[in-house]
Amino acid sequence: TADLKGLVVYTLNLAHTNARKSLTLAKSLATTTTNPQLKQRYSSCAESYDEAVGDIENAQKDLALGDFNAVNIVTSGAMTEIDDCQDKFAQPPKDTSLLLKNGKTLNDICSIILVISNLL
Repeated sequence: TADLKGLVVYTLNLAHTNARKSLTLAKSLATTTTNPQLKQRYSSCAESYDEAVGDIENAQKDLALGDFNAVNIVTSGAMTEIDDCQDKFAQPPKDTSLLLKNGKTLNDICSIILVISNLL
């Protein structure tokens, strides 16, 4: 399990980096977008990604304590936050940035964390 724990550490770090990049992108888009509908969505996504970053940081702390169940719970929380952002773009106007692609990638990374943490 030492190898699996190392893999979770690595994957959580990857998730954290990805979530921070998405947070920065959402904030930037909320500031620069002129479309009021998109501005609102990006602003809401920035809040969601801020929560996701916090969830991932909590997962990192829980992992250090060996609380794998808590890692699972807060990682699932991060995925819910990401989904909340993704769902905002189900209707037009369309998002042309990388935010949705980044969210899909981050959700995939979080899914990997869930699988590995269930094995620990």
